[in-house]
Amino acid sequence: MPSPIASFKDCIGKRWGSTMEQNLFVLLCITAAVASFFVVIPTNYLQHLPVYINVCVAAFGVFVLLLLCEASRGRYRTTALFFLFMVLLNVIWFPNGASDGSLPLYFFCLLMYLPIFFRGRARWLPLVLLTLDGIALMALELRFPEWVTPFQSEQDRIADNMVGFAVTTVCCGVMLWSLLRNYEKEQTRLVTVNEELQRAIVERAAVEGALLQNRELLNSVIDGTTDAIFVKDISGRYLLFNSAACRMTGKTQEQVLGRDDFDVFPPEVAGTVMAMDQEVLTGNRVQLGEREVGGAGGRFVVEVIKGPLHNKQGQVVGLFGIARDVTQSRRMAEELRLLNEELERRVAERTARLEVAMREQEAFSYSVSHDLRGPLRHINSYGSILLEEFGPDLVPEARGYLERIRTSSKRMGDLIDGLLELSRIGRSELNRGTVNLSELAFGIGCKLQDSEPSRRVDFLIQPGLHVEGDRLLLELMLENLVGNAWKYSSVRERARIELGSSLHEEGEAFFIKDNGVGFDMAYRDKLFGAFQRLHGAEFEGTGIGLATVKRIVERHGGSVWAQGVVDEGATVYFTLPRG
Repeated sequence: MPSPIASFKDCIGKRWGSTMEQNLFVLLCITAAVASFFVVIPTNYLQHLPVYINVCVAAFGVFVLLLLCEASRGRYRTTALFFLFMVLLNVIWFPNGASDGSLPLYFFCLLMYLPIFFRGRARWLPLVLLTLDGIALMALELRFPEWVTPFQSEQDRIADNMVGFAVTTVCCGVMLWSLLRNYEKEQTRLVTVNEELQRAIVERAAVEGALLQNRELLNSVIDGTTDAIFVKDISGRYLLFNSAACRMTGKTQEQVLGRDDFDVFPPEVAGTVMAMDQEVLTGNRVQLGEREVGGAGGRFVVEVIKGPLHNKQGQVVGLFGIARDVTQSRRMAEELRLLNEELERRVAERTARLEVAMREQEAFSYSVSHDLRGPLRHINSYGSILLEEFGPDLVPEARGYLERIRTSSKRMGDLIDGLLELSRIGRSELNRGTVNLSELAFGIGCKLQDSEPSRRVDFLIQPGLHVEGDRLLLELMLENLVGNAWKYSSVRERARIELGSSLHEEGEAFFIKDNGVGFDMAYRDKLFGAFQRLHGAEFEGTGIGLATVKRIVERHGGSVWAQGVVDEGATVYFTLPRG
């Protein structure tokens, strides 16, 4: 097979020769026609040569013009021009003075014409024919001198030779000039082409080097992977078998390459494998399968992916496969299934115990709500009766003790209510919806202001604070937060309570801010615990409110924290899903 460089050079050579010959042929036709009509015929007329010669020359000129028209249509009759010129020389040889005239000079044009327009063996036949024709004409002239029509005078002979020499010189000069001109042009182009070819060779060498490097890298990856990779031809013979496949099957590459599955696996396994191969080849699609095979390490389960290989024309020429040992993963999946079953059983048992515990808690709550409230109501009622019926007879110290008993029983009732409310929050189901915190806070503020109309409190509520959550629980949360701000800002002549939102590290957070007594940040960890109070008896409370707030916020997936400065106010921040 010829190299790409040689083929490229042959293509350039043919293109150059064809273009040069076509241009030169057109120039020769024009030169021959002009010389025939405007040089030879007028000269022959002035020399009083026979009319027969001018008729032949005129016919030659007409035929040359016809060849020129054919060339304009892309048909170059180079052989026809050669034989037409040779025929003209033969028919006017004897009437035009034979060898004494200018006709032998025209044979030089034909001799130069041959190596330009004829190639290989086609060049030798016209050359032999031209040589034999010249010899025959000279022999006939010597044998039959009476056939020659001599010139009328020596001046006519000299003039005819001068015209012949001039025409021959012009024709030969045209051919030589065209050859040299095209040679220089094509030489310049060949230099450029050679430079481009050198660059192409360098680029091709670089590409081949990169391809070789990529092939080595791909082979390294294929041999280095733990998955078995193989390639088969259309008849099922192995073309590629990596190291992992050798380890799985216990075979070497020499034992596998060029052979089919019956040489690698037992007959029953080989039949199954080849059946799957046929499905891939006939269906022309990727397939996934799983089977158990035996190797050097025993029997194991492999997961196989097979797909067709195509050539440039899109025809299926083979298949590829990737096999992965999934024995361990299948074993782990089975163990995981057993563990899940055990876990589900334990979850069911714990759920049953939890349901029992919740029922017991509900029974306890019912007991607290009814059994404990009864004695408290009795204590409070009997204390009120003693004060009403025997108050005037009691000493002031005894009346003070009764007041303390009533206050403590009321406080204990509030504690019981708070505990029940806290327990209910943890058990109740969330009814999520879009809640407007701004409207809830405004309503709570109006209720507080109506309960104590003498207080001067400025409520600053940012409008349009919408969140996603349970409306009842969020209302309870705001009642505790706004109630705390109302309570701890009572020491101010003009209190200020603000609801708004701001950006923090955790994202957007809402806040309730007041200008009350504040708190010491050293005790902020106790702030949201049950029964944890940072202030004394000067402020009413059970220590359950902020614990309730924390549980409500956490049930909604948010978080709550507080910042405060003693005697400057406090701010409680909380996050909730935006509505």
